Amino acid sequence: MTSAPYQVLARKYRPQNFDDLIGHAAMVRTLRNAFATGRIAHAYVLTGVRGVGKTTTARILARALNYVGPNGEDHGPTVDLGDEGRHCRAIAESRHPDVFEMDAASRTGVGDIRELIEGVRYAPVEARYKVYIIDEVHMLSTAAFNALLKTLEEPPPHV
Repeated sequence: MTSAPYQVLARKYRPQNFDDLIGHAAMVRTLRNAFATGRIAHAYVLTGVRGVGKTTTARILARALNYVGPNGEDHGPTVDLGDEGRHCRAIAESRHPDVFEMDAASRTGVGDIRELIEGVRYAPVEARYKVYIIDEVHMLSTAAFNALLKTLEEPPPHV
């Protein structure tokens, strides 16, 4: 008899869609309105104390931007994430080729940001959009922030 591998409860029960997010009603309402009106911003800054769900929310947002249903139906970006779509599992497990997560606490230099910016030029491989999740962005050096600024203000249409 083989037992299931141990998994921390926070990971096991991590929210997978906007309806699962608890305590973020205002943010979810704002995102729903943005998606409904087609006025999705090119960048979002998620703030809060440790463990509140910033990275989880960013991953859900990445899924919403790139959602394609399990049968291949593609109706564009949506906050109504029904069944697990084509890109959902890979995004949730941080292994999707078009969703990049960077820990800015350990990669604080301008070289790290220039490497990220280099990839911004290229179109997505599988998904509709490339999504960059920069965790702990406040830890970047001043030079790294300056290098990121132009791309953040004027990203290509596929980002």
